Amino acid sequence: MQLEIIFPPSFFDSMEHLPIHLPFDVKVGGPVQYRWMYPFERYLFNLKKKVKNKAHVEASICKAYIVEEISTFISYYFEPHLRTRINRVPRHDDGGEVPSSGNLSIFSNPGQPTPKNTMRERYLSEIEFRQTHNYVLFKCDELRPFIK
Repeated sequence: MQLEIIFPPSFFDSMEHLPIHLPFDVKVGGPVQYRWMYPFERYLFNLKKKVKNKAHVEASICKAYIVEEISTFISYYFEPHLRTRINRVPRHDDGGEVPSSGNLSIFSNPGQPTPKNTMRERYLSEIEFRQTHNYVLFKCDELRPFIK
């Protein structure tokens, strides 16, 4: 009410109106992921684009949904070399190679797991923590250019 005295009516659009209601919505509804309808609306929009019979829209949407479900189900039984929606290359894949482990070289050494009955939980002292930290940094091949 007081903003309407200061600003002209042309100032107010949805972006000025939205911050007034958002805190209230969060208080009442909780986190947005529990009440966000965008994924469902987008899926329905894609189904509505496939409508052919404008006289029976609901039936056409149901038919489009069934056709999509059947085609997805059947694509699991195709040969692996055939490209389908299930096994297509991701949208942002540039074709570069990613290391299979993704870990630093220091963590790729084989070893035996400690048996559960001999494990004890303890905290490292400050000196032990620094020594362990330095050991990892100086033994890691990927960090050698940075050390020099």
